Amino acid sequence: MRARTRALGPGPAVDPLRVAGDGGLYFANEAVTLAGTGRAAVLPLPAGLSDPDGRQAIESWLASVARDDPVGLPGTGAVAFGALAFEHDAPGALVVPAVLYGRAADGTEWATAVGEDPVPEPTREWLLSEVARPTRLEPRVTPELIGCLPADYAEAVAVATRAIARGQMRKVVLARRLTVEIGPSVPGAVLARLAAAEPSSTAFLLGRPDGAFVGASPELLVSRRGHTVLSHPLAGTAAGDGDRLLGSAKDLEEHELVVADIARVLDPLCGELVVPSAPSLVALHTMAHLGTRIEGRLLGEDGRVPTALEVAGLLHPTPAVGGVPRAEALALIAELEPGPRGPWAGAVGWVDADGDGDFVVGLRSAILSGTLATVWAGAGIVAASDPDAELAETAVKLAPVLEGLVPGASALLDRFALRS
Repeated sequence: MRARTRALGPGPAVDPLRVAGDGGLYFANEAVTLAGTGRAAVLPLPAGLSDPDGRQAIESWLASVARDDPVGLPGTGAVAFGALAFEHDAPGALVVPAVLYGRAADGTEWATAVGEDPVPEPTREWLLSEVARPTRLEPRVTPELIGCLPADYAEAVAVATRAIARGQMRKVVLARRLTVEIGPSVPGAVLARLAAAEPSSTAFLLGRPDGAFVGASPELLVSRRGHTVLSHPLAGTAAGDGDRLLGSAKDLEEHELVVADIARVLDPLCGELVVPSAPSLVALHTMAHLGTRIEGRLLGEDGRVPTALEVAGLLHPTPAVGGVPRAEALALIAELEPGPRGPWAGAVGWVDADGDGDFVVGLRSAILSGTLATVWAGAGIVAASDPDAELAETAVKLAPVLEGLVPGASALLDRFALRS
């Protein structure tokens, strides 16, 4: 295998959404845009993120690929993408695209070809010849709700608060799942709508055999560049501008549990770790969250620095999507939720041969399969949680995803009395 990367000279603009098409790979935020198509390799994680041997095998494979890369930026060379399940030991895989387009925050563009030697010289003209044709027009459909579990979300929250009152845990994140009939899905169009609605979030798409996992996540699990590691957890949510959050004891408690757990995991990995003493307000289009930007400098051992994939495996699932203590919270989630979450609230992102990469939490997302879309939304439950308020919070989170599926689909929340 060889990975050949070249900086792209002047020429026609490259649309990364077209590179990914409906079945490729896409990951874009303010720091980097990566879009790929084709499959040079599929790298299994038989025991999911919990498997250090599987993670090491992926890192070794990436390092073994012959690299012709004068660009040398994070995201060049062979890059592996994955949407790994929330369930920590669920089997998964990372995919190395055969064709990759990248763009850095400073505007530098590159293309990478990965495959058995000889591989093409990745010029702009070559890249444009490889990209997908424009996404076909979407059929006009009327979305229909065909499933909502748990049916009584408020009662599930009440069960959780009673468990917290008994001292079984301090926090648990409970989610509900909607299944919506949307007609033949067009993943690229859904991605474009979600990305446009929340430009400050990380937009992603990972093609699957019968559809895609697509979303625009506001929450960074981990970013690694050399020795620098960054995590930006969110916990505590309000509709609108969220001014009340900074004075909400309930939301501040929920957030602090998340920050403390992430700092506990990162601290032994870092020579220095900066954890702000108070959260900031993170404003999105339809809601706001409490967020804390945690930054550290990773220690090296025998010249080796923990990779983005490794750190993601150690952090996931954070209390932002699981709970505290972890084992007890995950057991209650399995008891009260309708089934495995799959990639929702899992780790979504990429890692390159240098170990650099980004993983976000797979929120504000949909699993597209045939004519169906599955969407999830959750809320952090602590002792002071009110079941009706938590139900309303999930509706705030579901609405923009439903709109991304089919404009107007958020009306389903009122039609089926799913807001509160």
